[in-house]
Order: sequence, then C-alpha cells, then structure tokens
Amino acid sequence: MRLIPRAASSRATAAIASLLIGLAVSAALPPEARAAEVSPAARAVIAYDTAGAPPPRKYRIAYLTECVDNPYCLARLEGLKAAAAKYGFEFKIFDANFSPAAQAKVVENAVTEGFDGYLFGPAAAQPGCGLWNRLLKPTGKPVASIDIAMCGDPDYTPGLAATLTMQGPAHFAESVDNAFKSCTTPCKLAAVGGFVGSDLFTYWEGAIKAGQKKYPNVSVIVDEPANFDPRVALKKIQDALLAHPDITVVLSSWDDMSRGVEQAIRAAGKTPGTDVRIYSGGATKLGLEKVKAGVFNATTAYLPYEEAYYGAVALLMALDGKPVNAYIDEALLPKIVDSTGTIIINQANAGKYTPNY
Repeated sequence: MRLIPRAASSRATAAIASLLIGLAVSAALPPEARAAEVSPAARAVIAYDTAGAPPPRKYRIAYLTECVDNPYCLARLEGLKAAAAKYGFEFKIFDANFSPAAQAKVVENAVTEGFDGYLFGPAAAQPGCGLWNRLLKPTGKPVASIDIAMCGDPDYTPGLAATLTMQGPAHFAESVDNAFKSCTTPCKLAAVGGFVGSDLFTYWEGAIKAGQKKYPNVSVIVDEPANFDPRVALKKIQDALLAHPDITVVLSSWDDMSRGVEQAIRAAGKTPGTDVRIYSGGATKLGLEKVKAGVFNATTAYLPYEEAYYGAVALLMALDGKPVNAYIDEALLPKIVDSTGTIIINQANAGKYTPNY
C-alpha cells in the first residue's frame, strides 16, 4: 500500500476546500458575474495556489519572454516575481525583445544552461512552435506557454504543462463586437492596432473583418497599425478625422495608444466619449480612470500579472507531478469572474474592477 505524504495530503485537503469555497462564492455572485465561470483548468491552478504548499526544493526556472520593457511586460514580470517570492523558486530572464531570431539564440542558451522548467512567451507563434519542438520538448522538462498559442493550435499545444492567454482571437472578437454593436444606426469607424506582422495584429485584424460581416451598418473607414504608441495613434486618428470628420467610433487595442486617440479627437474640436466613442484595450489604471470619466466608452481587460503568476503556478504543478496539461483562458480566472464577470469594462461595472498595472 502506497502512503500519501502528509504534505501532499494537506495540500489535497486544502485544494478540495478551495474548490468548495469557489463553488459557493460563484453561486452567490450576481447573474452578470455568473455569466462567466472559472474553468476546470483554472480552478485546478487556483486550488493548488490556495493550498500554497512549498515545493520540495528550490527550483530554477527560465523565463523565455518576448519582452520586458513595456507596461504590459513589466506587469507580467511583477506577477512572476510575486510567484517566486511565494514559492521560493529562482528565475532567469531570457529576453527576445520581440525578435524571433533573438529568441532562438536565447532559448538555445537557456537549454544549454539547464533549468528545471521553462515559462515561455513566444515572440511569434510559428517560430515559437519550432523552438518548442526543436529545443524545449527534447529537454524533458515542463514548459508552460503564455501570451499566444503556438503550432496552429487554437489554444493549448499538446505536451505543454499549460497555456495561458488573454489576447487571443476570441478575446479580440469580444472587444470588437462590443464596439461594433454600439452602432445601432449606420456609422463610420476608425481602428488602430499594434505591430504589422505580429500574431496579435493578425488576431486583431481577423476580429475586425468578422465584425464587419456581422454588423454591415458599420463602415470601417480607417484600419491602421499604430505600434501601441500614443504618438502614432494621435497622427493616424488626426489624419482620419481630417479626411472623414463624420467618424463616430474609434477602436484601439491598447489604453496607452488610446491616449493619442483622445488627443486627436479633442484637437478636431470633438468630445471623446460622446461625439466620437472610444473602445480601448487593457483595462489599465489609466484606462479605468478614462472609462469612469466617460472619456473611453469601454476597455477590454488584459491580465499580464496573472498570466505570469499562474503560468508559474502551472509550471510548479508540473514539477510537482500534477500537470494541468490544458488551456487556461485568463478571462475565466477569478480576477474577472469574481468582479465583473466579463472582460468588457464600462461605466456600469468599472467600480467592480481593480487593475494592477
């Protein structure tokens, strides 16, 4: 007969208790918050984290990230730091600075150094898939991926300890749908997104094209990349409003970029939020303030902090012999489910949401 170690037994008991508490909390939520429920994979990770048992030894983890130097990636780094502080693991950053070529080199270096596990943010989906198959999988060590899906898979790639995303096609579709459905009568819309050629921009463009088919009364007059830069967004929307002063909706994929959108609207002598509605992305502290003030009509929540934190927890679960081996939709984490119940943050629910970046 195989005995269960006391630590494992305590962790299992705590995990079960956490699940029961989670179910009770979910049942007590108002209907709009119950619209989204924590997924089984997310629930398993939350239960493990709630139990909070220390690992049997100090693990070394490689953080193979596509970036560390913008607000989103810095917030993600803070999430990883918080997980490291709680569980006592060490991590080393291997930054690709958004370059698939650079990421190939740093992943090779990381594999050569040897780590207990890898938290992998691909710089691009297909090159990332190649690195996963060629370098990471052969190590036999657990790998959790974050940010984007790989290998043509819609979310989870088999063999990974877990995949966590918050800016996938479905998330962008929900954001675009929310903006497009605001046009109850025919309207003209301008859109600004991230970097041309990036997977996120491809998802964004796909969502806009699908939105045009679903809402034929919306005319997308301008659809431009703005590189997540408020200065570029300012110029693009200034030009758009000069050529098409009857634009009444602007769709932006990043709150900081939306600052430029706001400036352009004001410079055109119009009032943002009323004369020209702004639908943004990020649900950052800035974005939430703008929503509450009525400047942004809505912003879509992204969860970089939770992405890295729970990505690390999923990696620890695999190291502990309890891998999730599944997709974790960050929109179904308690951060969303227990607050607004939706990733769309507007004036009606902004008071329920607390951004951490």
